[in-house]
Amino acid sequence: MSDSVVESLGDYVRIATCGTPTEAHLLKGVLLSAGLTPHVADANIVQANSWMTEAVGGVRVMVPASEAQEAQKALAAFNAGAYQLEGEEAPPVAYREQTLPLFSPDRAVLLSFLLTPAFGAALQLANAAALGVERRGSRWAWLVFLAGASALGVAFMHAVSPGPLVAFRASFALSFITIAWYFIAGQEQARTLIATYGPRYKKRSPAKPAATAAIVLLALGWGLSEYL
Repeated sequence: MSDSVVESLGDYVRIATCGTPTEAHLLKGVLLSAGLTPHVADANIVQANSWMTEAVGGVRVMVPASEAQEAQKALAAFNAGAYQLEGEEAPPVAYREQTLPLFSPDRAVLLSFLLTPAFGAALQLANAAALGVERRGSRWAWLVFLAGASALGVAFMHAVSPGPLVAFRASFALSFITIAWYFIAGQEQARTLIATYGPRYKKRSPAKPAATAAIVLLALGWGLSEYL
């Protein structure tokens, strides 16, 4: 069983592709138990002509486009063992196939202690765009909020003790905001990535965005200390 990239089909989107109808109907049952309205496509043709499985692209599990996010969460919970009965041996986990490397939310939050709370939120927003299913509205809201908090923190720190490193000192002073954001909203993406792609999912290096952010913050601190 392997999940695939979301594929539109009218008002429905594909959230999983299975090798057999049995596997597809198992996932359908998981989604039904989550209160969703899934549909299995191509099960009959694969059942009657198993040799055509590859030709038709497997058995597709579809849901209405409006349910795509909840469906991905339900499948991630299933892969994580949420539907396992007590005493039942855990089945092999079928992780979704990952097409692009993603930033580690945990590494992002650690860098946020130095590069303002907004840095981690920005990397998570980039992950959400790459995932394609995750709604980005709340990510944008958090980014705007954390960017505003970071700006206020830098302004306050500059008023108290100006200098070229003022943005980095403000980031450290705002650590409590970074921690609060991570446990309220940021940690969810970390858990979703592990449940969806496995603990060894492909990670994208944050070195370039971190270096860019550090240069911008250093330039900001220098500009504030020179001209204000």
